[in-house]
Formats: sequence, structure tokens, C-alpha cells
Amino acid sequence: MKKLFSLFLLISLASQAQENTVLSSKKNEFRVDLLSAVVYTKASISYERFFGKDFSTGINVNFSNSNKLNEDFDNGYRNNVPKFEFNPYIRYALSKSKSRYYFAEIFGSYNGGDYKEIIRIVDMAMPDYYTTKKSKYTDFGLGGSLGYKMYFKDSIALEFIVGFGSNLTNRDKSPDVISRVGLNLGYRF
Repeated sequence: MKKLFSLFLLISLASQAQENTVLSSKKNEFRVDLLSAVVYTKASISYERFFGKDFSTGINVNFSNSNKLNEDFDNGYRNNVPKFEFNPYIRYALSKSKSRYYFAEIFGSYNGGDYKEIIRIVDMAMPDYYTTKKSKYTDFGLGGSLGYKMYFKDSIALEFIVGFGSNLTNRDKSPDVISRVGLNLGYRF
């Protein structure tokens, strides 16, 4: 029984060591967010570069033209609608395994979209009236995320991420809260 247990332990350690070296030699990864595409009709792609054993950095790019959000915006249910985001990030792996691990992330967000407000028009020749004025906004925000990533066949990545932050510079027009929620499918090479 001891020999069988020792053999099992040796095989599992060898496969984990081989798995770690295969993943460690692959430094780049591209991902597509499936959740954003299906739920929010938002195109979201990411690139990540791995450094050392626990750190990585990358950028996430989102473009949105959702009919539902645009209808809510046009009908007055919301006063802004996000159109794009550029999210650079830094990640730290919280688990020892390279094939399945939790991570923490700090991200920045350069985002923009459409903004609408009701303004009062003062005209001396006629009575005052109100109208809707549409404009564009851009803002910069900071936030944090937590996530879980797992690899299949040493290259296929599945990642779940949840994070929130706040816009900082143009808060009267941009959304107060920015989010990074996604289910990403990727390829590491």
C-alpha cells in the first residue's frame, strides 16, 4: 500500500512539475469575453503577458453598441451610455498552482460614451423652454478585481473575473461605477 501511495504521489508531482514548466514557458495569452458578448452585446478582448511566477500585466478593450442600452438612453431611462473602454491591469496570482489559480487585479479604465442632459433655453423673444442636449464624455477610473483562471491542455484558458472601480475625472457625465465582470475563453502561447 505504501508503494502504491508513493507511486501515485510521485506521478502527481511529476505531472504538476511538467505542467508548470509548460505553462511557464508560454508568456502570452489572448482572451475573448463570452459573457459580455452574449449578455451585453459588447465586444471584449484581452491580451496578457506573464512575468515571473506570480505577476502578469495586460490590457482589456471593450466596444459596445447595445440596442437595449441605446433604447434606454433614447427613452430617458439613463443619462449616459458607455461605448468604449481601455483597461490596463496588473495581476498577482494568489495560488501556487499555475494551471488553476485565484488572482487579484488592479486596473485602470479609460472609458467614454454618450451623455444626455435636459437644459433650459432662455430666449428673450419667447418663453423659456427645455430641450435635450446630447454630448460625448470620456473619463479615467481605477478599480480592483478578483478572479479564477484554469487551463486545459496547457493552452486553453477559462477565466471568471469580478471587479469594480470608480470614475475619477468627469463624474457629472460619466457613470459613477465601472465594472469588470466576465467569463473569458482564451489561448496561451
